[in-house]
Amino acid sequence: MNMNRRQFLAISAVGTSAGAQTADDNVTAELPDMLFNYFARRFEKEVKRGGSVREKLRQAAGPWPSATPLKPQVVKTIARKGYRIENIRFESRPDYFVNANLYVPAGLTAPAPAIVMPHGHFDPDRMTGDYQQICFDLVKNGSLVLSYDPIGQGERRQKWTEPGTEFDSLFSTSLEHALIGNKLALLGESSAGWQARDGMRAIDYLLTRPDVDPKRIGFADHSDNGSESSIVCALDERIACAALHAPRFAQRWPLDKTTWIVMDDTQEYLHGAAAAGLDIRDIFGAIAPRPLLVLVEDRDSGFNGGPFEISSADDSADWPKRLRLDTVRWFARWFKTPPVSDETSVTPEMVSALHVPDTGKSVYSVIRERAARLPAGKPSVAELRQLIAPLTAHSEAPRILSSESLGGARQDRLQLPSEPGIWLPATLQHPATPNGKVVVYTTGDVTALDPPGGDYDEETAAKDLTAQTLASKGFTVLSVDVRGIGGTAPRIPRRGFRVPYHHLMNRDMAFASMAWSLNDNLFAMRVRDLLRAVDFAAGLGEVWLAGRDMGAQWAVFAAALDPRVKNVTTQNGLAAWRLLLEHDRYHQASSQFLWGGLPRFDLPQVTALIAQSRVTLISPTGHNRQVLGATEAQQIYAGTGATIAFGGTLADLSD
Repeated sequence: MNMNRRQFLAISAVGTSAGAQTADDNVTAELPDMLFNYFARRFEKEVKRGGSVREKLRQAAGPWPSATPLKPQVVKTIARKGYRIENIRFESRPDYFVNANLYVPAGLTAPAPAIVMPHGHFDPDRMTGDYQQICFDLVKNGSLVLSYDPIGQGERRQKWTEPGTEFDSLFSTSLEHALIGNKLALLGESSAGWQARDGMRAIDYLLTRPDVDPKRIGFADHSDNGSESSIVCALDERIACAALHAPRFAQRWPLDKTTWIVMDDTQEYLHGAAAAGLDIRDIFGAIAPRPLLVLVEDRDSGFNGGPFEISSADDSADWPKRLRLDTVRWFARWFKTPPVSDETSVTPEMVSALHVPDTGKSVYSVIRERAARLPAGKPSVAELRQLIAPLTAHSEAPRILSSESLGGARQDRLQLPSEPGIWLPATLQHPATPNGKVVVYTTGDVTALDPPGGDYDEETAAKDLTAQTLASKGFTVLSVDVRGIGGTAPRIPRRGFRVPYHHLMNRDMAFASMAWSLNDNLFAMRVRDLLRAVDFAAGLGEVWLAGRDMGAQWAVFAAALDPRVKNVTTQNGLAAWRLLLEHDRYHQASSQFLWGGLPRFDLPQVTALIAQSRVTLISPTGHNRQVLGATEAQQIYAGTGATIAFGGTLADLSD
């Protein structure tokens, strides 16, 4: 969109008229809900697609590694009246162990049914009283029961390998799931798929045992999401019968404005699922015609019918008694074991008795090793353009909301169209003596706490001050908020209990997960927004880009894609994605990831594409948002043509 000053002033005259002001006010009122409404429209459109659920699910949850030796070990046996407990471990992946307890009925004379039971999505481990009770109920009824902890729970809380990064009370199992899932997303892998893989390998282990009937394999789960277990049961047809706890919702879309914020755990999302038409009920339905009992505790969940039976209970226990009994009766019905009337209470084993020694690698070390083997890819502009996706046509013109004089300068408040349904708040600073250059300036930080006055107040103040300083030097400055940032940030509170790790699971991460479900990227959307701002700025003069914090990455990608950008300067931007995988924890925004981006290239390789511009990176940061040392920064950006500077700010720009 090229625009000379005469055209700009013509738009300004129209935009400030009484008739146009009403439309502008409508857009302004919608801004906090703009991104939610945008996603709601796209989800409603995409989920109308049909097709083979199982094959689409396999693709969405993959990639699937080839089977490797299980190397099972029985590390301890506990004898009890009528059964025994074997403390075991086996390798789900090479040197990557699953810790489990196998309950085995005594006196078996023929192969028996076997039930796989991962621990639910709770902080305690598989040794809780409710879980020991359901295992006891099933083993007394003649079934073997393999109870294990999923990744990030119980004994499989992933141990930090770096000094000073031990667990603390704020880091819940949900946060660990999110941290693991976000790292895997950068590699193009699914956290839910990793979890499901463990369940499939548990079945592999059971089928090595002569006391297991391979035609009577069951799967049981009581969790607050149920997503991984439903994937296992839908994909692994060796499972003959299942009893699964219902997720909190029967469907993720159409989106619900009152509940969307809880959809922020990458463990519960599958890349491209919405684009493939896969919702939660579709996955549960794919288990049919095999018998499935859906265990419901939330009567408003939406699970009120389908190709499965339903058992409901209102209880806050890990596994309520009514649902335990219904689960045992369900398997007794289909596996032809004795009928069940009630349960006999069991005295729980001491946690220490069921403990399996911790050995092998953590998921973090597996991810780190995989990242270290990746070559330093060199993307072409064409490949980058394909990943970011082309801009869609937009017939609407920019809106000029207001203008005011500031000494000899002028400031306009604007709304720029990006794609249908998306408007970008912007401020245009006109200098008293223009130098012919337009700085497009953007920033964002979703890792910091909201200040008391509202969203991003400190960030906005710093942006305004930078813009005013640059305007005093003769630059025309277009400050723009990309979608979901600043003026378009949703007006809902963040979940405070996740401080200081809320950047792993917050509203921004919920939007990022939605985008991944649509086979898109929130990061790419924001780059597209910035490119729209470049379109506008190109009609006013020579375009320079300036980005701070999250905006640093958007600016680099936009400059690589648009040859009209003649200068790029960033401040406090992440130096490389790879740094996030080399450390256990990170404090950068996960919404900055391109799904599967790192196997293709890293951020320095994108910077190297900006041949037409001068590139200056001020104080690049590492995994923890701390400024890198000069030597490390120079090594990371060697050969890219970028200038690394320390101690300055974006306000120091000069022509």
